[in-house]
Amino acid sequence: MNRRLFWKILIIFWVIFYLTFQLTWIAFSYYIENKNQRFLNHMPTKVDMIAQLLHVAGENETLNFVAHLPERERVLLSIKLISPQNDQINIITDELEPPNYIYQRTAVAPDGTLYAVSFREDKDKDDQVKKALFNMPMPIVLMGICVGLVFSLFLAWNLTRPMKLLRQGFFRVSQGDLSVRLFNKLKPRHDELSELGKDFDMMVEQLNILISDRQALLHDVSHELRTPLARLQLAIGLAQQNKQNIDTALARIELESERLDQLIGEILNYSRAEMNNRTDEYFDLKDLLRVVINDANYEANHQSINVHFISSAIIHSIVKGNSEQIRRAVENIIRNAIRFSKPGQEVNVSLKEVGKYLQIEVKDRGPGVDPNKLSSIFEPFVRIQSPQLGKGYGLGLAIARKTFTMHNGTIQATNRDHGGLTVTIRLPYWRKR
Repeated sequence: MNRRLFWKILIIFWVIFYLTFQLTWIAFSYYIENKNQRFLNHMPTKVDMIAQLLHVAGENETLNFVAHLPERERVLLSIKLISPQNDQINIITDELEPPNYIYQRTAVAPDGTLYAVSFREDKDKDDQVKKALFNMPMPIVLMGICVGLVFSLFLAWNLTRPMKLLRQGFFRVSQGDLSVRLFNKLKPRHDELSELGKDFDMMVEQLNILISDRQALLHDVSHELRTPLARLQLAIGLAQQNKQNIDTALARIELESERLDQLIGEILNYSRAEMNNRTDEYFDLKDLLRVVINDANYEANHQSINVHFISSAIIHSIVKGNSEQIRRAVENIIRNAIRFSKPGQEVNVSLKEVGKYLQIEVKDRGPGVDPNKLSSIFEPFVRIQSPQLGKGYGLGLAIARKTFTMHNGTIQATNRDHGGLTVTIRLPYWRKR
């Protein structure tokens, strides 16, 4: 298995960890060196103070004072007897600088004894610090390598494991297995990769729905095409058997050909609505409804049916989308309402503002729909058995739903009290940001 990403992450983070460890140690070493330097800078003052105390209080008091100093200072301090009572020597003399001393003073005790007070340089520690600046001690080197390796291994595994799961998931999907789910395996991470697993599951579920819809649509199309084709074959067979019925057979062939053409046209419209390829534009939904209602009244008035438009007070009715697609979808809804209405009845179309949406309601006084079938009337090839239905193929409402969904809108149907159907459409209106 190709694990280049694993080794890249491992090596890069291992090197970064070791360099960070090394730089931290060097910075710490510089800090210790500076601290030592500050300590050495104040030692001459301490030597002068001890020499003065030796001159005033004598040896016993001085030794008692030195005994209470920090161990580090006691190790570096030195008080040596130079000569016994000698009144001719000054209390504080000039500095003596032997090679192993940084600073030295002489003092005469009250009994006349001459002492030398000095402190020496800690060469062992200085050599250790200077060596540590460029070469870390071996235990530190080994600790940096081992800890860095363990840390890098864990990080590389933690990052590449979900990627491996995703790769396997995509491979299974590419092989047609849509049952794979990753969110439950990545959920304990509680990070962006677990969200990616959730999005992966949503994608697979959506693919599963789309494929199922395609298969159902293909089945429905095959079923719908089979009926007119069977009638065509029957008409051709009858014409061949009885030459005297050729005119009747040709009339039937022409009728079935028109039905096939209509069915294929509706299927093409449904496919276009699914393709989601539209040219956005800004248009006034209120003006579009007026045009659609005028066209609908031209057809409805011949059946003694009136279509009324009711518009509430709204700020504006500008919508962004494909005006032609929305016009056809709304026209489909209104024509369905006219089809199920009886002479003398009315179809009411209203437009109002609801939150961030423009809501269109199309109400009729037809027979309504069985409550158990309300949720399925927007599915393709679903037809309600009714004398007013005519020769539709059940694609008009499906196309309308696809259109409004593509424009981030919704459509639903509910039965009216005392008979009739209300189709509610919501489209987001355009607002300046």
